[in-house]
Amino acid sequence: MKSHGELTVKIALKISQILDKNEYMVHYDHGTSGENVGKIVSTIEKEYSRGNELSQLDIAIVKQGSDQVAVLVEIEETTDKPKTFLGDIFGVLFGDYICFKRKVLDIGDSSTLIVVGVNKTYHKDRNEYILDQVNRVKARLGTQNAKIRKVEIMTYTDEGELLAKLPFLLDEALKGEG
Repeated sequence: MKSHGELTVKIALKISQILDKNEYMVHYDHGTSGENVGKIVSTIEKEYSRGNELSQLDIAIVKQGSDQVAVLVEIEETTDKPKTFLGDIFGVLFGDYICFKRKVLDIGDSSTLIVVGVNKTYHKDRNEYILDQVNRVKARLGTQNAKIRKVEIMTYTDEGELLAKLPFLLDEALKGEG
């Protein structure tokens, strides 16, 4: 596997190539500094500090000309452990804000959260169980980020499969957002 974040950069750049640049911007948290590169943070405060940050995400796909988040992505480059997936998911859902470069993004019922893991074996039943339980808890949360429309878990057997399929699955998620 590549060094931490290289896979995220590859995926973000591939997504940027296939999405309509007039409709979406792709922000990501690894790579060379630039307009679309910076920290994507789930937090409990608008003016957050490390003490109230809940998690950091890898990719945010935002509607062009707005701050409306269409899709958030967290990529676990080396694991698909349930404990890791749960931490990634609830680190977002328990927050009230998603910020990119300290600017608050809009989360709502058109936003999707996708957590991706890489493993040789896909644990379909386990992942479906986790999603079922997440949706039960999500329905009871009073946080702004819990308004996310859909949470998905995706597991791929290797980096090649992830690079080949995830951008197109994201494209499908974006088409189904309305």
